[in-house]
Amino acid sequence: MFQSLIILIPLFLCWGSFLNVLAYRLILNQSIITPRSSCPHCESLIAWYDNIPVISWLLLGAKCRICKNSISLLYPFIEILTAVTLFLLYTYIPHHYFFGYFVFFSALIVTIRSDIETMLISRYVTLFLVPVGVYLSAQGLLPLSLRESIFGALFGYFFLFIINSVFKYFRNVDGIGEGDFDLLLFIGSFTGIIGCWISITIGSLLGSLYGMCTLLLSHQSHDVTTYLQTTRIPFGPFLAFGAIIFTFIQQQIFHYLLFQ
Repeated sequence: MFQSLIILIPLFLCWGSFLNVLAYRLILNQSIITPRSSCPHCESLIAWYDNIPVISWLLLGAKCRICKNSISLLYPFIEILTAVTLFLLYTYIPHHYFFGYFVFFSALIVTIRSDIETMLISRYVTLFLVPVGVYLSAQGLLPLSLRESIFGALFGYFFLFIINSVFKYFRNVDGIGEGDFDLLLFIGSFTGIIGCWISITIGSLLGSLYGMCTLLLSHQSHDVTTYLQTTRIPFGPFLAFGAIIFTFIQQQIFHYLLFQ
């Protein structure tokens, strides 16, 4: 266990660093290969010793070495999140499912990063990976059948689509972004209908908790209507966290459903 920790955590931190770059460049429609990473403020190239996951951010005091502008907390957050979730995945999930969930978690983490920062979700890590989830299910590399994967994907997309259609009918405005449709479609292809439902449930609870906390901390806490009308909260990260949590507790859920 300790040897695995020493070897895998640095590798997963580096992978988290790559996912940071991937999320940033996909949204800006830039190449993920070139050019080298640079400061988004002064555009100076980042030296290798300033690009060590988490450590460089701490040593630099969360500021660019050249222009002294702040470096987003999202960088170490995504690196640590990647390392922790992938290590737990390696430790607690059967190893023949690791590759499938590695792809799944990586895409979810990219989604978390981009949606928090820009409220945008790239279809390269949602819609375009649905066939991958279906294929992995058909090959037995995920713990669900081909049929469960397909029906999970369809359920995920149309569930949010119908909710948004009803909301739009009464309010004449979209309540859920199209990126969230694609995200739940993707989640369904890797987890099935039950995975979709649990991801929505957990995501909604987390989102509601976050919304209540920000409402209490905001200066508009005395006016809930104004707060709701002026504040946009991305739903994608909460859905993604719900899917990650489901992955780790799915055996307990299925055991409860079958025996209770």
